[in-house]
Amino acid sequence: MKKKLLATLIVAAIMVTALSGCAGKGSASGQSSSGAETTGGTVSEANDSNSAADEEPYEATLMYYVMDEAATGTQAVEDRFNELTMEALNMKVDLMPVTMGTYNQQIELMLSGGEDIDIFPLGTSRASQYVDAQYILDLSGYLDEYAPDALEIIGLDDIKCCSIGDFIWAFPVMMERTHATCFVLRKDILDELGIDVSGISSMDGMTEVFAKVKEAYPDMTVFGGQYNMTVPVQSMHVDTLGDRLGVLDNYAENTTVVNYFETDTYKHMIELTREWFEAGYISKDLATSQDTGEALMKAGNLFSYVCNSKPNTAEEKSEQVGYDVVVVHVNDLFLSTSGTAIAGYAVNAHAKDPAKAVQLYNWIISTKEANDLLNWGVEGVDWVEAEDGTATYPEGVDAQSVSYHQNFGYFQPNQQNGHVWTGTSPDVWEQYQTARDSAKVSSAYGFAFDSSPVINEVAALKAVRDQYEFTLASGSVDPATGIQEFNDALYEAGLQEVIDEKQRQLDEWLANQ
Repeated sequence: MKKKLLATLIVAAIMVTALSGCAGKGSASGQSSSGAETTGGTVSEANDSNSAADEEPYEATLMYYVMDEAATGTQAVEDRFNELTMEALNMKVDLMPVTMGTYNQQIELMLSGGEDIDIFPLGTSRASQYVDAQYILDLSGYLDEYAPDALEIIGLDDIKCCSIGDFIWAFPVMMERTHATCFVLRKDILDELGIDVSGISSMDGMTEVFAKVKEAYPDMTVFGGQYNMTVPVQSMHVDTLGDRLGVLDNYAENTTVVNYFETDTYKHMIELTREWFEAGYISKDLATSQDTGEALMKAGNLFSYVCNSKPNTAEEKSEQVGYDVVVVHVNDLFLSTSGTAIAGYAVNAHAKDPAKAVQLYNWIISTKEANDLLNWGVEGVDWVEAEDGTATYPEGVDAQSVSYHQNFGYFQPNQQNGHVWTGTSPDVWEQYQTARDSAKVSSAYGFAFDSSPVINEVAALKAVRDQYEFTLASGSVDPATGIQEFNDALYEAGLQEVIDEKQRQLDEWLANQ
């Protein structure tokens, strides 16, 4: 593995400034669209024909998201992974697990420096930039021959969510497609204080809860987490059309592109957040914090944080943070292009053999043991199958002693073709499908904005957004003046031009539906 490379890049990151769509046909239940389970271990005939046994093994590097990149069992996971890939693909794979914080520091340096990397995580926030920089392989010409299993499992419409024009920049991961915003709260504190949150369905309802917790625990951070995980930033009542620089408001019930940062709902959220900040409920460093809510709650001094929810969020977060948690939803289920494309895996345009890199991803997404390895570790060592078919710790192993246990499936290629962890309903993937089927659907579902006609404006606007958005959303800036300053700067940087271009493209897309 690339431990020396990672160490070098961390040092480099200190020395330099890091540069800072889709009607889904793919099943949400871990099955192919034909209904056949993708339990894995095999590769399509098209892929087998490309892996001649007498060739030298192709050496690939897979960067993937984890909760713990220093897990002691990573080498054992890589060893078993390579046994599988050598047999199925004649490939050796260097696994490069990264946390989100490490990824943000390193990915730009690695791609711009031509580092040896084949597959890496990518979401909508960086896609346009990396396409323009020619870092990313256009997958559109590779799907039929090198990724037939991925094409069947995900569905072409969902894959096209990760596109700019005809350029497909990533495979979207098999996660929940609906992303309602929710608060994650420590259940022990709620129970102790006799707080009932079952009737809360909006951000406003959290104020009284926060006040009671603050009074009982004056030294505890009532709300915190990562700088970009706040309700004004994460709120899923709008179709962001990729970047929040021109959105469809109110669950995209109409197709008029507006400035999100001028809407009444945004203003109200910022004003409420400011109240929380001044009352001492919010972490003072929220605007710049790189620490996730999960990590801070696990450390013991955080009551709540925000995340995007799904049917098993409470069970998943409880396992991650070490406390039983309660989830309070403050948005309805909503399906948008951005929600599907929020997380994916791209192929490096400069990989030694891009076709083989695509073939590798196709194998991963269709192979059950591969997904279990990346998420839970080596079977029999880090986990075993329980009587109900879920995964659990082996006898004598627990959360503290396990050598590898990520529980980060929603950011890995295909958690739905892997084991569910014990404590979560074995039919959770069917629950995902039910949630998707019942969600509100954006009137622009499937539309992906091509920012190339206004690329300079978008770059300038993102700089403005980075300057203002997170400080406002953390409550650390007075909204009476901050919101107006933010919007003035946005329009000066060309927001109206971007809104007009989005509207033009959206109208054209709608006319062709």
